[in-house]
Amino acid sequence: MEQKFQVGICIILMMGLSFFIGICVLYVCIVCIEFLTTIVLSVGNLEAAVSLLLSTPPKSSYFYAKALRAVALSSAVSKSLLELAVEVVAANMVRTDNSLSGTHLLCAVGRYQEACSQLQDARCWTDAATLAASHLKGSDYARVLQWWAGHVLHAEHNIWRALILYVAAGAFQEALAALREAQQPDTAAMFILACREIHAELLSSLDLDDETHYSSSEG
Repeated sequence: MEQKFQVGICIILMMGLSFFIGICVLYVCIVCIEFLTTIVLSVGNLEAAVSLLLSTPPKSSYFYAKALRAVALSSAVSKSLLELAVEVVAANMVRTDNSLSGTHLLCAVGRYQEACSQLQDARCWTDAATLAASHLKGSDYARVLQWWAGHVLHAEHNIWRALILYVAAGAFQEALAALREAQQPDTAAMFILACREIHAELLSSLDLDDETHYSSSEG
């Protein structure tokens, strides 16, 4: 019994020592980063200072202060470095479960595609779609809707809502594949027929526009 007690005490002491060593290592890293940042700033190397500040561990209590300094310094160098710094900071914020703050930073530098991706990673699907509708176009906007549709189909198991999103994204093949996977042959056939009718009407409309333009040019 006494031997087991001694073993237990040793395990507790070892765990405490490991925790203490981890804290010391983290503190030394933070002090080193601060010291090196001061040195490179003193010689005017702003890019190196930004890199050092961005290397601060996300779990550090100094992370947000150093991230703010990194973003501020990068803005004084170039737009590309500012965007890079914001991307790194936003990615680290995701690791600390603070993705929304990172999204705000990405929007501030016009990185709306990355902001939408972060919102969808955080399961903020409606917010991501709203942001995409306001700032994205073409394939970038369609990609956001498709990802949402995939979530609705496979996680929420709502095929009809997923179909609406697929169609809104122009992803007709994905919509048809979803119907076939759900074993809805009649609905799939009607969907194909509707697509063909819309395609025919579109071609007819284009031909009519061409004829009108040709007639007006001749006159």
